[in-house]
Amino acid sequence: MRLARVPAFLLLVAAGVLGTAQPAGAATQPDAEYLSPAHALNLTIIAAAHTASGQSASSCIRKVARQLERDHRKLAAQENTVAARLDLELATTVADDQRRQLVALAAKAGKKGYDAAWLQFQRQQHQEYLKLVTGDVAKSASPAVESVANGAKPVIEMDLRMVTGQCKDATGTPSVDTGAGGMVADARQTRSRVALALIALGLLLLLVGKSVPVRRRLLGIGALGVGLVMLLGGAVHDTGQVPKAAVGPQEREAAVPPVELKVPGLLTVRVQPVAAGGDGRLQVPATADVGWWAAGAAPGAQGGTVLLAGHVDTARGRGVFAKLSEVPMDARVAVTDGAGEQHWYRIVARRTYRQNNLPPDLFNGSQKPRLALVTCTGSYDHAAHRYSDNLVLYGVPLD
Repeated sequence: MRLARVPAFLLLVAAGVLGTAQPAGAATQPDAEYLSPAHALNLTIIAAAHTASGQSASSCIRKVARQLERDHRKLAAQENTVAARLDLELATTVADDQRRQLVALAAKAGKKGYDAAWLQFQRQQHQEYLKLVTGDVAKSASPAVESVANGAKPVIEMDLRMVTGQCKDATGTPSVDTGAGGMVADARQTRSRVALALIALGLLLLLVGKSVPVRRRLLGIGALGVGLVMLLGGAVHDTGQVPKAAVGPQEREAAVPPVELKVPGLLTVRVQPVAAGGDGRLQVPATADVGWWAAGAAPGAQGGTVLLAGHVDTARGRGVFAKLSEVPMDARVAVTDGAGEQHWYRIVARRTYRQNNLPPDLFNGSQKPRLALVTCTGSYDHAAHRYSDNLVLYGVPLD
């Protein structure tokens, strides 16, 4: 009975990840040469992961298998979306060779050696997939297909680490360390000290002495006012209502990865897909680019959080998100995907969280689509080269 269910599940896998976008052009040869084998690999990885999630004796294998299935369903859905726009038909079932391998692997379930065989099989599939996304075919494909390949790379690398050697449960909430210079915190601290000095001076001019001359009173009021403006104006306060998120079954990620973020009047930057490294930290670019959590939602998806993270500062200077705290509520933000389509969001909330204590739903899905812009804030530990807090701006789609 167990083996008989495997081919049937393969059909369900294919049906479950098909996109619904309408044709919008013709595929080039590199497009087809990338999308077809990439999609075949995803279907195979999903099927093997699904079997292990229910039949492995190892809790680590079961947990990692569920993560792999979620990750590769998203990748497969992105491939289907782009393929449909290019009028390219992808396979709907696992190829015969892969199906035979899956049946042989499933036959070992419940027996000694199944977990090791499953890890080896997934390693081989991910290594082949990684070779494909970093090859010349992906680089010469159309922009939309190239963005899908670029978005797949960090996810494959992250998942590959989980199945290399012994099973590694790396499915916890990543930390977002986006500050390594401390200059923004130092500038904020200097501003606060100057503000407090002006406030003290103003109070001194206004309160000391039995009678206060008019000129002295005006100077005192001016110093007090400037000090209060500096002190209160530099503070970052929580505001707005965070769009609700519910951890649970994730909606299909039929969308194209982002390539650009635009905050009118503040910044326009490139977006690089990133994932969590072996240390559990999001691998945010050290350049002037912003990192997109590639295991999460893409702009235009029907559900999930589009998480973009950027440095507030680095050892070389101020970072791309140095002024993120200055973005006002109701500001409009545009995220452009690899197909050239702009997705607009309205900023509705600002929150500060302690480092290593970001809400898990930022990473593992939400029922409604939303945007999260993340950087560092708070005090800076010069010895550890780390900020105390994370700043998150939340946005909701306008379209």
